[in-house]
Amino acid sequence: MLALVKYGLGKGETELREVPEPEIGDDDLLIEVKAAGICGSDIAYDNGEHPNHLNVPVVLGHEFSGVIAKKGKNVKKWQVGDRVVSDNTGYVCGECFACATGKYLMCPERKGIGYGMDGGFTDYVKINGDLLERNPKSLFRIPDNVSFEEAAILDPICNAYKAVVQESSIMPGEDIVIFGVGPLGLFSVQIAKIMGCANIIAVGLEADKERLEMAKKYGATHTIMSDVENLYERMDEITEKEKPRVIIDAAGVNLVVKQAIKIVRKGGEIIKIGFDKRPYQESLDDLLDFGITVKGHFGYDYESWKNCLHLLEIGKVDMKSMISHYIKLQDWQKGFELVRSKQAIKIIITKDNNLLEKTPLE
Repeated sequence: MLALVKYGLGKGETELREVPEPEIGDDDLLIEVKAAGICGSDIAYDNGEHPNHLNVPVVLGHEFSGVIAKKGKNVKKWQVGDRVVSDNTGYVCGECFACATGKYLMCPERKGIGYGMDGGFTDYVKINGDLLERNPKSLFRIPDNVSFEEAAILDPICNAYKAVVQESSIMPGEDIVIFGVGPLGLFSVQIAKIMGCANIIAVGLEADKERLEMAKKYGATHTIMSDVENLYERMDEITEKEKPRVIIDAAGVNLVVKQAIKIVRKGGEIIKIGFDKRPYQESLDDLLDFGITVKGHFGYDYESWKNCLHLLEIGKVDMKSMISHYIKLQDWQKGFELVRSKQAIKIIITKDNNLLEKTPLE
């Protein structure tokens, strides 16, 4: 079967290869992939970033959904034909403090599907029996009214849900500021609306005009282009100088941390989702002087997935309009470039010709 393989840790060491279909044991599952989403992390891996995450050679693709094609004879909970989506936990030790408390993504031995072990940019993915035993809630049935492509991009909205709902202390009626209008930022806007936030302020750049318009569609009450508008004056105007108590940094730029510290209320909190590998050069004394909390965000958990899947099932979140392109696996390079150049929001890799016809590549 054809697969997109990261074969080395360096930049560009990614290519299509023929690989064998995974063989399963008595306790394993084999999933036929129906849809897979391209994530910014996939681009980072292709760029040679985060080498400590990778176990090369490895089939990329941690956002995917599909149908159970085969099951081992000892598997009782799942049946061939079940429509499923994985939270891509992969391998965990099952013995450390993180595993014992259900925080499987924090397991120091974890090998995530799509970077630590083979993922969804191919035809079939193996789900190991030891994972099903140690973390039986890592695989979810897809409701009948939810499409494979919607389920495939649950990962980023689960990230946004955990940041806004589980890691911040936002309350209905409060203002919230969301820096960044990529997938995580736009999903954070949707979740903030569901949470009943009053002013939902999305901050981007002039180059993000179209995405800022999308943010309005999803519930942002105000948008700011911070490179052409005075961020601090606009913030005072919108909040009547009250300052927001909660800020979500989904931009991953160190400048945003500096800006967030200046605009957050005393005693407020900044939830940092986005990565910036460059060292932070500013003083952090304001955190002490004003009692500001900066919390690092990572991933999601069972609660995030269960609740986001339910929100999707009852139509409270809009996933389909976040998908800007459908492509074949053979066009992965074009897909990666569309993400790099910010011409795409979410891209789905699929074999479904009806979907592929919606967004033909030039």
